[in-house]
Amino acid sequence: MQSRFDRQIFEQLAGPFEEWPIIICPSCRRTSLEASVDEFESAISLDARDFDEWEPDWVSGYFHGRIECPRIGCDNRYIVAGMWTLDSTDDTTQPPTEGIARFYSVQYMLPGLPLMDFPDAAPEIVREMAKSAGAILLVDPSAAANRIRSAIEALLDHQRIRKTSPRDKTRRLTTHARIEIFRAKNQQAADHLMAMKWIGNVGSHERNPLPLGWVLDGMEHFARAVELVYDPTANELERRAKMINKKGSKLRPKTNGKT
Repeated sequence: MQSRFDRQIFEQLAGPFEEWPIIICPSCRRTSLEASVDEFESAISLDARDFDEWEPDWVSGYFHGRIECPRIGCDNRYIVAGMWTLDSTDDTTQPPTEGIARFYSVQYMLPGLPLMDFPDAAPEIVREMAKSAGAILLVDPSAAANRIRSAIEALLDHQRIRKTSPRDKTRRLTTHARIEIFRAKNQQAADHLMAMKWIGNVGSHERNPLPLGWVLDGMEHFARAVELVYDPTANELERRAKMINKKGSKLRPKTNGKT
């Protein structure tokens, strides 16, 4: 079963990369987006050229431009911006060549790439929360993690998980407590929501920003939880395995060839 969240796209865009990643157009899903960017050297990099110790790989700057779908009739496009640096190439060709190349790191995209492929039954509020997280994921992973925590709250609201203590209606339940209540309804999904919640907690309390990889880990868990809650086929393999194991030696194929 294909994952509804492709972390590799965001890892590649975060860079540094020498050649633009292959990103299938989210709109038509027929071809890959093509990049067209302008670059300029930063003021700090220009000033550094005055140092006697200056080396070519000290050069760095910024870029801006767009990536767009070349397919006629689609014309889907995104504004992109970020940083670039010069560094030695890691050329593995035979014979190897030495040189310096430009490496890019995307920080902003407008609009943001879709964070995940949502099941049809997923509520709009959860989709919008995830969309807002995707818009800042590359520039501020910690803030993106916090927005996914808000998406978790929205999911729990949609699943009618109570917000306040049954003994004191004025005391709001924590996200942790609400997930534990939800566990009785869907244990697997609750496990994944809790994993994302813990990662979001770190982003809220640590002074240093969360590594992108951590947040992508959490988003994988969030995407799986959404799938388990809103995709009726998500548990099909587990259901089939239980059925096969229950029948055991009595298992026989049906006339249509299915188990």
